[in-house]
Amino acid sequence: MANQAALKRDLMEAESSKLKADDQEYDMELHRRFILWKEESGNSGLVISKMINRSTAAISQYVNKQYAGNLEEIEKSIRILLDREENLEFVVGPDIFCSTKPSILIWEVLQYCDQKAKMGVALAPSGTGKTETCKEYKRKNRASVFVTADYTKRRPGAILKLISKHAGAVQGRTAISDMLDSTVEKLRDSKRLVIIDDAHFLSWEAFEVCRKLHDCARVGVVYVGQERLYEQMKGQSDRAYLFDQIYRRIAIKRDHFSIVKEDVKKIANSLCPGLDKVCIDYLYQKARGKGRFGFMGNILDMAMEIAKTNDLPMSVDLLREAERFLLQE
Repeated sequence: MANQAALKRDLMEAESSKLKADDQEYDMELHRRFILWKEESGNSGLVISKMINRSTAAISQYVNKQYAGNLEEIEKSIRILLDREENLEFVVGPDIFCSTKPSILIWEVLQYCDQKAKMGVALAPSGTGKTETCKEYKRKNRASVFVTADYTKRRPGAILKLISKHAGAVQGRTAISDMLDSTVEKLRDSKRLVIIDDAHFLSWEAFEVCRKLHDCARVGVVYVGQERLYEQMKGQSDRAYLFDQIYRRIAIKRDHFSIVKEDVKKIANSLCPGLDKVCIDYLYQKARGKGRFGFMGNILDMAMEIAKTNDLPMSVDLLREAERFLLQE
């Protein structure tokens, strides 16, 4: 009945507007955002029609820029929808993304598991660009499901709820089994990749839920995290036997990422072009320590701010001064 009412309203709008679809001027930025959100969420035209009380035909017409009703009204509904549902983190990419050696290896895992519906792991210490690479992959492959684990989302119900939400599955069910069934149904044979960042926080039970999702939905799953994650799977703890089912499904692994000067130079010059060799050498030294690219980037950001505030040229002395503002051992 609700959809019939929505269809009736759309027909009335089309009649009252008396505009041909080709004659209406679309808000192209809004249309682009809507298409990206639709792909990312995985929501069907039927689901979206219920969310904004429009007919499925109207959604299809809007997607194809053939909407014959009151364009201003449906754009108003879509704008409200996006304000409520859009994941702003992935609307646009970062100003700069540097393809470093670590990011290339992580990308290999993501792409392989995406294309082959396999399970894989990418392991590296903090500050090597794991999260940035995953986010960039998500931007390039909008249908991917990207979630981040932490101490508050390490249990099966919490991580599954997060995956379910980003997959566009039915929400509101509390039982883990019901939520899993709903998420499997949404993702089954969808060729959508599930990326779990900071996966080293997950409990064994949470890994089992993700394994079940992989097996039943037949989609790729990638665990991204610190090196200790794989030690658990390999058998370096008294509960290693619990990971047998997960460990044997790992089809690809990349780890032992090294920090090379060429990557430091690429990142540094993307942020502050024209740095001299002395500055690059200093930043390379910092990038090889605790914090790696992340700490190096913070030093450079601070130095650039000091240089801008005081109208000074960039120098290694400014980098040293900037480091004194940051945490040090």
